[in-house]
Amino acid sequence: MRAIVQMGLVAALAATIAPSTAFAQDGNDSAGVASGFAASAPNAKAIRAANRKLAKTVRTAMAKAKGIDMTQLFVYAKGGAITLSGSVPKSAQVDRAEDVAKSVPGVSSVDNRLSVYAIER
Repeated sequence: MRAIVQMGLVAALAATIAPSTAFAQDGNDSAGVASGFAASAPNAKAIRAANRKLAKTVRTAMAKAKGIDMTQLFVYAKGGAITLSGSVPKSAQVDRAEDVAKSVPGVSSVDNRLSVYAIER
C-alpha cells in the first residue's frame, strides 16, 4: 500500500514538473520586446520633464524681468520651442516677453501668441 502511495506522489510530481519545462523559453521571447517598451518610457518621461523645466526657467526669467505682468501669461515648452499665450495690459510687454524668452539658454524659438487686453476703469 505504501509503495502505491509513493508511486502516486512520484507521478503527481512528474506531472507538475513536466509542463513547467515545456514552457521554458529562450532569450528571444516577448519579454525582450516588453523591456524595450519599458526602456523607451523613461525617455518620454525625461523629455516631458525637460520641457517642464525649460518652461519654468522661462517663467522665472520673465517674473524677474521688469515690466512684464505675469498674471495672465502662460508659457509652454516643447523641445526648446517656447509658446507664449495669454494677454498682457500693454503692447510693450508683448515684445519684452518675447525678448526675455529668447534670452533663456535652451530656447530655440519663440511663438508669441500674446494679446493686449484693455484695462477697465
